[in-house]
Amino acid sequence: MMNWIQMNNIYPMENAKNHGVKKELDKEAFLELLVTQLKNQDPLEPLKDREFIAQMTQLSTLEQITNMSESVQKFVESSASLYRAQVSSMVGKYAVVKSNIIELKNGVTNTQVFKLEEPSHVILKIYDENGKIVKEEDLGNLEAGMQTFLWDGRNNDGVALSDGIYNFELYTVQPDGSLSEISAMDGGKVEAVQFKDNDVYVLVNGNLYPINSIIEISEEG
Repeated sequence: MMNWIQMNNIYPMENAKNHGVKKELDKEAFLELLVTQLKNQDPLEPLKDREFIAQMTQLSTLEQITNMSESVQKFVESSASLYRAQVSSMVGKYAVVKSNIIELKNGVTNTQVFKLEEPSHVILKIYDENGKIVKEEDLGNLEAGMQTFLWDGRNNDGVALSDGIYNFELYTVQPDGSLSEISAMDGGKVEAVQFKDNDVYVLVNGNLYPINSIIEISEEG
């Protein structure tokens, strides 16, 4: 009969206390277990070829998985570095981004730009930092092409609001009366690229925009 080796013969209890118990059998432990097993086998009934080949196959598979994991990790790290370098090259170039931010400063805001693919009836809604609607305005029927609007910084009651960052939404009114959201645009030089929690942002006109909000990149505006 084969004399199977207990795991605590390889990892004594005192070592387990010092180094912690391994939950999975790594490559080093596998080799140590196999060598110990061969040393302690019954000389009258040595390890059969089939069993030996099966264990060596397991070792080979473990080796391949380990090597593959290391290669994948290196590839991911290399790709991430290349991606960061490519994104950083946008600094100084002119970017057009989707935007729904309005900054009210000293009671004044900047003109916002949007594009209509066809003549449409457009509705504007503006929200404060808490998501509460403060202004809703009917911009009327507008022609296809580039359009603009300028918010006067007042709410629906005509009261001037405090300076700060506001969000807005633009909608076209569909034939059935439903609303379809469209995007406004902001444009300017990319001042910086920031990496936050695995997301990438570009700084344009002092505002941070997700990289997927970029519509166009060019050398000049």
